[in-house]
Amino acid sequence: MKKFFAITILLTIIVPFLPATPTVALPEYSTRVGEPCGSCHTSAAGGGLRSPRGQAWVAQGKLNTVPTMDESLKILGVKVTTDPADYIAPTPSTTAQGAPAPAAPLATRYERKMMLLMRLLEYGGN
Repeated sequence: MKKFFAITILLTIIVPFLPATPTVALPEYSTRVGEPCGSCHTSAAGGGLRSPRGQAWVAQGKLNTVPTMDESLKILGVKVTTDPADYIAPTPSTTAQGAPAPAAPLATRYERKMMLLMRLLEYGGN
């Protein structure tokens, strides 16, 4: 018990004097490009893992603008093809009385969504 107490006291005295590691998330980038930190990072507060937009921005040499998501995916070599019909409900028709018919549920294709999900899960990111 005495050893534990002595170690605790020793660490309490020594730890505040250990050098801190520098941070790598720099808010001046956010100021320079005019966008919040969450534009390039998965965390809205910045720091940590970069989103595809942040990865593409770094790949381009940290220019003064952050590429859009579409541009970022092209820069990173990600080819995403979608069919809008997979996600858009058909236009509702009218009933015999002229009233609009109830809207159909959103059209989705489960297999395509699962294939996209699997690709996203396999993507290594940074």
